[in-house]
Order: sequence, then structure tokens, then C-alpha cells
Amino acid sequence: MSQLPNDGPVDWRSFEVEQSGTSNGHCDCCGSTTKRVWGLIHRDGDAVAAYFVGWAEQRPDHGASFDLILGRWGASATKQDRYAVALDYRIVEGSPQFMVVDAQGRLASDGKLANSALKQSEIIGTPLAPQVFALIDAIYMGDPRLDEIRAWQ
Repeated sequence: MSQLPNDGPVDWRSFEVEQSGTSNGHCDCCGSTTKRVWGLIHRDGDAVAAYFVGWAEQRPDHGASFDLILGRWGASATKQDRYAVALDYRIVEGSPQFMVVDAQGRLASDGKLANSALKQSEIIGTPLAPQVFALIDAIYMGDPRLDEIRAWQ
């Protein structure tokens, strides 16, 4: 299966988002309903990443978590071929902002789908950073289940 190229920026529109599942829960700190959606991202017909997005409904002050599993996919791939990346989404002074954070301790770092969880320092300032942000843009713009998050101000 193809992996993301590491030779420069990729246009987020070159990715296709495939919705996979949704679950609801309960926020322990405020009592709001929480939502988690997940899916796959494809490029040229091949899976290049899985994603998980979680947030508390009607609570933009809580922000949202965007977790990615990157690396090789397909029948011959194992979790040893993949790694987790995590970003937090917040509204800062009326503008949406993503921030790469350490993936350790996040949903995608539980060891089921990926062998390792990258630290922020392993992404920011590396050739991986523009690839990660292109994938995040594809998810943010391409998954209609994120309408609530896109409407936050």
C-alpha cells in the first residue's frame, strides 16, 4: 500500500475521506454528550491513514481531539508498520487552530492499530508536518459529521 510522500507538501484535496463509525458518550467534567467519529483516508485508491475525532457537543470551550494512524495499510501490514499522531483543535480569538501534541496517552496510541506514538517534536519542523496538516485539512473539510466543529466560533 502507498504511504504519504515525504518530498514536499500535498494538497489536501488529493485525499478522499471514508466515514467508518460513530459513537456517543458522556463528558465527566460537564455532563455534555460526547461524540467520536472515525474513518479512513485514501489517496489514489489506497488507504494512507485512519482517523478519530472526538468532542463534547455544544462545548467549543472543550475543543476537539484529532488522532491519526499513519504508515502502511493493507493485508500484509501490521501495527508495527504504523504510528500515531495527535492534534488538538481549539477556537482561539474566533479562529480555528490545530496544534500538534504528543500522541502518547491518546486514543490512537493504545497499541491496537499502531506500534508507536509520536511526540510533537518528531513532527513539527520535519517533512512529516505538511503531510499531517494536509490530512487534517482533508478530514476537517471532507467529513460532514464535523459540521458542528466547523461552525464553532
